[in-house]
Amino acid sequence: MNTAFALALAGALLTMDVSAAEKNWDGKVLYRYTNEHGVQVLDDLVPPRYVAGGYEVMTPSGRVLEVVEPELTGKQLAEKKRREAREAADLQLLKRYNSVADIESARKRKLAIVQQDMAILRSNLVSLERQIESEEAVAARTQRNGDTVSPELLERIENLRTEVGVVKERLSLREKEAVAINGEYDQASNRYQEIAGK
Repeated sequence: MNTAFALALAGALLTMDVSAAEKNWDGKVLYRYTNEHGVQVLDDLVPPRYVAGGYEVMTPSGRVLEVVEPELTGKQLAEKKRREAREAADLQLLKRYNSVADIESARKRKLAIVQQDMAILRSNLVSLERQIESEEAVAARTQRNGDTVSPELLERIENLRTEVGVVKERLSLREKEAVAINGEYDQASNRYQEIAGK
């Protein structure tokens, strides 16, 4: 008997034995896990200390029914979550935009709103500063004439200065917002090109 024929016959007999065993399978399962020495163990249960390392559920004839993956360590779990978050963000990016041109168009629209608000705030600042100059000129003229400046006028000047502070703060926030928008859309554009290039 030649070697090739012997191997083929042995394989067929083995397949028949496994098939016959599967037909008579009573639902009993075995568990294969690796112990602390790195040795694979086949048992009717997995000791609790080995569960985290993963295991396989098998029929007595050796057919694998289920593979339970090892639990992830803290670092592996953090990496998996980071990867899943990145994939979800990439999917959202591809759903939202069809091209880099779409991203640039969205940037222009968003920046236009912020820049319009900034223009209004700058105009308001100029107007408030003119009012302050005007009121201060009235107060200076009153003092030059030897009269006392009215408390109402001083209060008006103080209120205008407070308003200038508020408008400047709002303008500063809008300027920071414009920088953030540019940064956000730069990232989106770069990431889109990375994904599209794959």
